[in-house]
Amino acid sequence: TVVSAQSTGVESWLSLRDGSYTLDVPTYILGATKSAHAAYFAHIADGQVTENVTYLGRRGVYTTTNGLSIAYLSGVFGDSVSNDPHCYTETDLNILQAQAGVMSGIDILITAQWPADVMKYVKNPEFQVPDGVAELSHLVNNIKPRYHFVSGPYYERLPYRNHKILHEKATYCTRFISLACAGNRNKSKWLYAFNYVPMKHTTDEELRKQPQETTENPYVEVQKEKNREEDAKQQHFYSVGDKRKMSAPHPGEREKKKESCWFCLKSPNVEKHLVISVGGSMYLALAKGALRNDHVMIVPTNHIKCQQFLEPNQQDDVQKFKRALRTHNRTSKKSTTVFFERSVSTSHMQVHAVPVPRYSVNDIKDVFYTFADKYSLEVQEIPAGEDWQDTVPPGSDYFIAEFENDDKLIFLCSQKVRFPLQFGREVLASEELLNMPRRVSWKECKISKEQEEHDVKQFRKAFTEFDSFKGGDSDSDSD
Repeated sequence: TVVSAQSTGVESWLSLRDGSYTLDVPTYILGATKSAHAAYFAHIADGQVTENVTYLGRRGVYTTTNGLSIAYLSGVFGDSVSNDPHCYTETDLNILQAQAGVMSGIDILITAQWPADVMKYVKNPEFQVPDGVAELSHLVNNIKPRYHFVSGPYYERLPYRNHKILHEKATYCTRFISLACAGNRNKSKWLYAFNYVPMKHTTDEELRKQPQETTENPYVEVQKEKNREEDAKQQHFYSVGDKRKMSAPHPGEREKKKESCWFCLKSPNVEKHLVISVGGSMYLALAKGALRNDHVMIVPTNHIKCQQFLEPNQQDDVQKFKRALRTHNRTSKKSTTVFFERSVSTSHMQVHAVPVPRYSVNDIKDVFYTFADKYSLEVQEIPAGEDWQDTVPPGSDYFIAEFENDDKLIFLCSQKVRFPLQFGREVLASEELLNMPRRVSWKECKISKEQEEHDVKQFRKAFTEFDSFKGGDSDSDSD
């Protein structure tokens, strides 16, 4: 049962908090939408308001014992620097999208605000439609809930489909429902009760059924505009062309890039306490916001965009680290190692290495294929021993996953489909593998510098016997 409620005053809230007023059924609430109400939620420990009343929090995905997945977003949209506790930001939206991305599907999304353009393809109602939030439309379009509940005048929109007919694989539709405030004077509907089987327990055939009056997706144009904005922000360090004939940036500009880069070993911005070992042209470092405390990265000491631009000796250094990590994880952790690299929207190469326990290579590949299907990504499998770079046009953006047996999956980035930047983390954090849905976004996994230093020390101690470079100097002058 979903209910839209409105604050009835401080006295009612306090009586609920102190237990003098109780609810008989488990009730979950979102946070404040007004600055004056934010203080009510400031000191709630572990989300427990009182017996049977739980504050879900700022944003996240709540899964019930029977598998019902409920994504939620508290508050109203604020700008990127907003510190108002009743506001959510672009960062909150990105984190929620990443958390939802590792689920098998989102059954219900609950937000206080309406998304922009939701009324497209339907007749305008008799009431004044609330102002919509374009950033929220982008979220809804990406996580594709089966039901989206909001607060406002009571309204049930015709369901809309989440795929393009004849262009995309058929999938389920979404129903948008706005509920009026509880106890409103107009006696508009404020409660919605319905029988529902969670997506994870529903057959694909049942999910694909489309009601007769289903409309097109109203958020397509909002999504296109969002994509145009993001494309304008993307900066690529090298021009597109033959990787051996590509024009290099002006020397002065290259030095500026190196000075400001987070990964160039000589840059003042590099966090050298994360460095585990330096060998030749590469170094091994703990990943910032790691999925696990043994999630590491192979990184060039100098400014190199991706593996496509490595010289033979640099490729050899990468392979030495890979062999050492595979042996270390297989021997010490009884785990297989998954390497992945994304060249899109990055200017400095990072090859991530994550141990995944107890799974065969084929099992892990299957999960990558599942997520590729989810995002309509083009994927090609490269058997061990074949050169994957022959598959990638020079200068093209790509994502590569590499497995214990040296098989690889290549995902080519195209203009038609926007590549999800957290793809590698989404796959590995999924329920099928590491089962860490809250750790998709690295920003949600940041730890203190002291903890990072401890994790680096522990990893280096365990890794040294496998390290071909024997833990080189982190202040290497490699140029």
